[in-house]
Amino acid sequence: MSAMQWEAVRASAQWAAYGDALGFITELTDTAGVRRRIGHDEVTTTVPWKRRVGGRYGRDMPLPAGAYSDDTQLRLATSRAIRGDGEFDAEAFAKIEVVAWQAYALGAGRGTKAAATGLMRVEAKWSQNVFATKAARYVDIGGNGAAMRIQPHVWSARDLTNWDHITRDVVRNAVSTHGHPRGILGAVLHAILLAHVLDTNELPGPKQWRPAVDWLEQVTDVIAKDDELAYLWLPTWSDAAGIDFRSAAVTVANECRAALEAFDPTTPLTTETYAALVERWGGFDDATRGSGTVTTLLAAVLAHAYADSPEAGLLLAANTLGSDTDTIATMAGALLGVVTAGPPPGTVQDVQLIDSEARRMWDISQGREAATFAYPDLLRWSPPKATLDLVGHTPVGPALAGLGPLTPTDAPTASNQATYVWGTLPFGQSVLVRARPDLRPLDENLLPGDVRPPRSRQAADVPKEQQLLFEAPVQAAASADQRPALAGTAPGAVSERAHRHAPLSIEEIVQELARNGFTPEQVGRALLHQIRGGRYGVERAAAFAGLLARAYHSEQERPR
Repeated sequence: MSAMQWEAVRASAQWAAYGDALGFITELTDTAGVRRRIGHDEVTTTVPWKRRVGGRYGRDMPLPAGAYSDDTQLRLATSRAIRGDGEFDAEAFAKIEVVAWQAYALGAGRGTKAAATGLMRVEAKWSQNVFATKAARYVDIGGNGAAMRIQPHVWSARDLTNWDHITRDVVRNAVSTHGHPRGILGAVLHAILLAHVLDTNELPGPKQWRPAVDWLEQVTDVIAKDDELAYLWLPTWSDAAGIDFRSAAVTVANECRAALEAFDPTTPLTTETYAALVERWGGFDDATRGSGTVTTLLAAVLAHAYADSPEAGLLLAANTLGSDTDTIATMAGALLGVVTAGPPPGTVQDVQLIDSEARRMWDISQGREAATFAYPDLLRWSPPKATLDLVGHTPVGPALAGLGPLTPTDAPTASNQATYVWGTLPFGQSVLVRARPDLRPLDENLLPGDVRPPRSRQAADVPKEQQLLFEAPVQAAASADQRPALAGTAPGAVSERAHRHAPLSIEEIVQELARNGFTPEQVGRALLHQIRGGRYGVERAAAFAGLLARAYHSEQERPR
């Protein structure tokens, strides 16, 4: 990105939140419901309104003008999980952000909520959240809950033409909650379209839609290049789904092509023609309303048609009742904002926070120094078993697990053995939390590192130079003599790679172990190297062990 594009990132974030706030008002209701919520039959801008929370027997809670739903909530969560160096912390996002989000979620979809519950399990990881309950199966979750939140991966991208890198992070994000190819690939498709508009400052049209859809067939190759995706997630997914991901990706791409071929881009997109398109693509049907691919395509069509009048495009999405109003509008807003000169015309809640995170993403894209959120130590992360206990008492006052102290900004409202209260988090986000009337103690290990009581801040007192020493093992594989050279490996076996100064992949290490007969000393040394391999040591060790076991059994079963 060039320096001139900061305003594009900022406007993309603001218009995405604005679209979400507009569509949130009309989500899952009819004209009478809209009238009850805002006193009018249609939404024309963001206004204060009331929404029932806590299910059918919950309470009507007042929401401020510009209040946003789970779309923007999880987009901000994704942004926080992108470290200052640009690396996406998939495990912190899945195990901390998504779990904590359950305490303040607004308008959450069934699939994402089921996945969030699954991530509370001790054994669940971002790449291993396969679950099956009476309510939902991981491999059936193909909604737009992933696509709506992945924009920060594009805003922070250092090379918008590097679709491989963008796709890798988007898939890592998506698979923590969504297991159906439509949910995963819909997120990838939206990311590629957003990368195009940020790179060219032109909204993608029919000529750009086709290559973006074609790219979906290459996602399997991207997965194959990432150790955790290839050796942890993909085998588990394939066993649960009973199909091959590559063939599933081709099927989804063909569905998108067929939808676009039936669409005439020369027809003006009016209230009537847009409603007809939504119906044709299944956007009014319960089974397909929130499909990740359908939502992405509708958002792309709206953005293309309303390039010169973004507010009208978002209002059309928000007032097409019966469709997924907030998510279509938020994804169209992310695209339209890039080419829009100014901020949206209505109020957006937490706009300063949205601007701040957009700026941080842009700084990362420019290779500038950026802050990293101080998540709790995942080795000590053990959230309460009940979501009501995600908010509790701590030595620093009431706090939300994973995200820090909570300052109430309104009087609490009781409802069905729970209490709802508006509050703010230390970084400026407004949340309507659901908690017990009498808060229980919250383990200090669930607090971010920068807000724990003094006795928990030993690492922060270490001089910066010494802190960097603790990161040294991450760089160990950069030199040939520190690479996981396997004792007994034939001379020259890794010499070509050593000259290139590139670390061996997990697959190549296992192949060498197989050639050397899986000697215990070599296996142990290689496993320790994975464990010590930095931030993702646990995941890499698990991927290594799984691939090693398959290779070992395959070798044992080979005819002699």
